[in-house]
Amino acid sequence: MIASEFVLGLVLRLFLQAHVSAGGFGLFSSDKVGYVGFRFASYIDDYMVLQREPAGAVIWGYGAPRATVTVTLCRDQEPIMKKVTSVKADSNTWTVVLDPMKPGGPYEVMAQQTLGRINFTQRVHDVLFGDVWLCSGQSNMKMTVSQVFNATAELSDTAAYQSVRILSVSSTQAQQELEDLAKVDLRWSKPTSKNLGHGNFTYMSAVCWLFGRFLYDALRYPVGLLSSSWNGTPIEAWSSRRSLEACGVPRSGSMPSDLQFGPSAHSVLWNAMIHPLRNMTLKGVIWYQGESNVNFNRDLYNCTFPLLIDDWRQTFHDGSQGQTERFFPFGFVQLSSYLFDEALDDGLPQIRWHQTADFGYVPNQRMPNTFMAASVDLCDRNSPFGSIHPRDKQTVAYRLHLGARALAYGEKLIFQGPLPQKIELLADKGLLNLTYSQPIKVQRRDDKIFEVSCCSDHQCKWLPAPMDTFSTQSLALNITSCQDTPAALRYAWTPWPCEYKQCALYHPTSTLPAPPFLALITSPSPGYHSRTAK
Repeated sequence: MIASEFVLGLVLRLFLQAHVSAGGFGLFSSDKVGYVGFRFASYIDDYMVLQREPAGAVIWGYGAPRATVTVTLCRDQEPIMKKVTSVKADSNTWTVVLDPMKPGGPYEVMAQQTLGRINFTQRVHDVLFGDVWLCSGQSNMKMTVSQVFNATAELSDTAAYQSVRILSVSSTQAQQELEDLAKVDLRWSKPTSKNLGHGNFTYMSAVCWLFGRFLYDALRYPVGLLSSSWNGTPIEAWSSRRSLEACGVPRSGSMPSDLQFGPSAHSVLWNAMIHPLRNMTLKGVIWYQGESNVNFNRDLYNCTFPLLIDDWRQTFHDGSQGQTERFFPFGFVQLSSYLFDEALDDGLPQIRWHQTADFGYVPNQRMPNTFMAASVDLCDRNSPFGSIHPRDKQTVAYRLHLGARALAYGEKLIFQGPLPQKIELLADKGLLNLTYSQPIKVQRRDDKIFEVSCCSDHQCKWLPAPMDTFSTQSLALNITSCQDTPAALRYAWTPWPCEYKQCALYHPTSTLPAPPFLALITSPSPGYHSRTAK
């Protein structure tokens, strides 16, 4: 009996050591004997950030069926917390939820598997507790710090941000939902000029990094950033099958090569690059995507995007055993301006509108606890990466972090530009009077940025509505050019409404631009009822 135990133990040790020493992040499946390599999940590694209190961080991995796993959290080699679980026979996985921890560190996480008399131990060191944010989308999220304005200065500015840790998921796709990541491009790391400026559209995401850096300046405790994005990808690739089915998204359609050159099949990036992260305890998500849907299932985006948000929230809440908030904060970038075929002129404004579920602002009834960074004024005609890729990612990240501070951290601050609260038709004066919910700054008088829909005999056309007079919170538009019935009003409803930071309206102190809107003139409040304007 002793001899057989010795032989079995020796075989098991050699088998597991072979798996562990092989490295990499490929999925380990059980063989005919029933053993698997004992390891942490792919993204649990040295230098990582785990979610702080009030949530508990989830630690999980793979092991031998029915083995006991003990997870110990240590500080200065002293154990301060211990959790015990067992490996599930059906999935060969083990999971523990740590007690809520205050922000700080460093800590060591040790996991020990016990099966009979055989023990195996895995450790990750220099672990911090803070807030963990997932960053996802297409190429504007994928752009690295080396591609943005003032790249040299940005890449040299890392010494003060060693508690902002970064990880970048590899570009992979799968036909079925994966349990763990197949590969990562950048393991959890401290920021350096090399990993922040690795190359064009590789790792690490500039928007993600700059957002985390701004957050760290405000929070003064660790921030963990995971980038999972892919160039030229439509929302369908990032959505689960269930959410696409709920929106009635067709299985096939035309695929224009100019705006869509990454994977586009349903759910393939959700399966490989988002679903494997679902067990992680998150603080929130930021998202920069939509260009690839300008002429692909565009009219469904007001369904697919809100449902993506809700589905991701439910999945991460369930995967983390309730530790990630059910309605965690979700921020996104409303698309900037870029130049393309005139036949698509209305596509970009419509996608911007659909990004808000046709409300024009967030949060709203369909998109609770969301925040938006308007970037309509951050155009870049001379970008070497094409105008679709503006280089000012600092302002994008700054506006995103304002939304996060307001929605995720409860700060009282302005995080969105002014929208009209009331529209009054003064027919006898040939004016439309707009009353805003915030103070406004008319940066320049623009005779074309406002347009009125002028209708007669069921025929409508859009005409310029020049700015007439304005005050600190109201604006009058001249609509004398409309000899018929003024039915609707829109603002900044073109692919390129203004030059860089030169749009007509801003909040006077926050420098946030007024976002585009579309509203019926009969509506008393376009900021709240404009969904009826199609």
